[in-house]
Amino acid sequence: MKRKSQEIRDLARGCFKRDDLRGLWPEAFNCEVSRLVGQAMCERLRSIGNDPVRIVLGRDARTGSLDLQTAFARGIEAAGGSAVSIGLCSTEQVYYSCGRHLELYSGGAMITASHNPPTYNGVKMLHSGAVPFSPEDLSWIRERVLELLEPLEDVSTGDQFASHMLSLAGAESFTVPADGVKVVVLCGHGVGGVAYAPIDHRLCQLGIESIVLEGEPDGSFPHGVPNPLLPTFNKRLGEAVLRHGADLGIGFDGDADRAGFVDQEGRVIEASHILALVAGRKLSTSVVSRPVVMRNLCSSQLLCHIFDQDSGVELIDAPVGHAQIKRLMRHDRFSDRVVFAGEHSGHYFHPDFYSSDSGILTALHMLGLVCELKSSGSSLFEALSDWRERYHWSGELNFDMPDRASLLAAMKTICGRYEGAMARDEIRIDPELSLLRCLRSVSGSEYEPGSMAAPDLKLVSEDGASGWWFVLRPSGNEPKLRLNVETWGDGVSLEKRTQKLVSELLELGAIPS
Repeated sequence: MKRKSQEIRDLARGCFKRDDLRGLWPEAFNCEVSRLVGQAMCERLRSIGNDPVRIVLGRDARTGSLDLQTAFARGIEAAGGSAVSIGLCSTEQVYYSCGRHLELYSGGAMITASHNPPTYNGVKMLHSGAVPFSPEDLSWIRERVLELLEPLEDVSTGDQFASHMLSLAGAESFTVPADGVKVVVLCGHGVGGVAYAPIDHRLCQLGIESIVLEGEPDGSFPHGVPNPLLPTFNKRLGEAVLRHGADLGIGFDGDADRAGFVDQEGRVIEASHILALVAGRKLSTSVVSRPVVMRNLCSSQLLCHIFDQDSGVELIDAPVGHAQIKRLMRHDRFSDRVVFAGEHSGHYFHPDFYSSDSGILTALHMLGLVCELKSSGSSLFEALSDWRERYHWSGELNFDMPDRASLLAAMKTICGRYEGAMARDEIRIDPELSLLRCLRSVSGSEYEPGSMAAPDLKLVSEDGASGWWFVLRPSGNEPKLRLNVETWGDGVSLEKRTQKLVSELLELGAIPS
């Protein structure tokens, strides 16, 4: 990090020439440098008696000049000055403005690299009266820019963070078996290795051995993007668990707020199963009256069956998206009762961790559970066998659509074909909370995705011990449809249900992505 920061400073220093600034764009003279030069120019003009500072700006036709001019203006404003743009112009038009309007402008700047090749850009700076900046002016600005580019000194929170997370998970009370516990931690060259390192040291003292793979941060992600939703990432994690004979595999995403897990057989543990396991562990020590567990609408029906009306637990369905579930967790109705929350994407939310998502805290709870199971002669594989046999999930399938209109039309068509035989859940504002929730649709209401706050569609069919559901929802950023299907019990084929829905989507213009 320090080496990279020094490289940036060296490139910026190299932009300062005898009379102006010029450098390769965007490698050396980029928007960040332009913004800091604008800030420094304003500060320089004020330091020699100009107050207020008002600077006229122009730009040439080079690629990037508009962005550089905008950044330069933001720098002026950050220093308390003001900028006036005369747009695309010749350099002498900036001279004219500074020379003709002495009373208006403290100085001027032209974003240009003059006759240099098109891969360059830069800036010429003037005082009021079109007086060019002197070597002393340029030296002052150069030193100020280099000062602003100096990286912040890091304040380490690693040990404090580790102590806090281990305390929340009750690590001192882990029932570690005599032969210990071994865990593989796949970081994928994200920051998970940095965050986990002080935790690893403490766990080792408890008899838990961590085999940390790809722990060195490398933003190029040489083995692929670290993402617990990617089959390739989970395959590598599972293979590592088998290779090292570990009891658990943990895989962190790039910023380590999300975690995926595999058991000692290298099999992926579905996010809903993690939610059920960790919720169960936390509920076993909870003294909360009428505790709450939250899930999003793509989570397994398993959670409805575990946390039914007889369980004493209130299960709340939330829309997809971490911000949505966090708002619900913080609401006065739930804030003192929420025990745990999660999403099918592998985000898990802990009320004792500021109602925020934490891959590391979830991983520690899973380690605690593995210790308990192994001490009693069992394992995660055995604990999950009944759930895996009964509940079957398609994973999230993605489809491109030509545009938003065709996407919404396809959702309405699919709803019309299935709603008669299935119950519909929808996302709408709960009037008592003034927040979005996933609720059963009002009897007799029409599904009109184009006019809904969130058109996510969930249809559910349950007949005794068997049933199925599917969720069809749009991406929030592009014309994509996402399909999730789950079946449970006897006589309900996940493959047939999914294939039928996929075929219908293809007929409606969807393209698998």
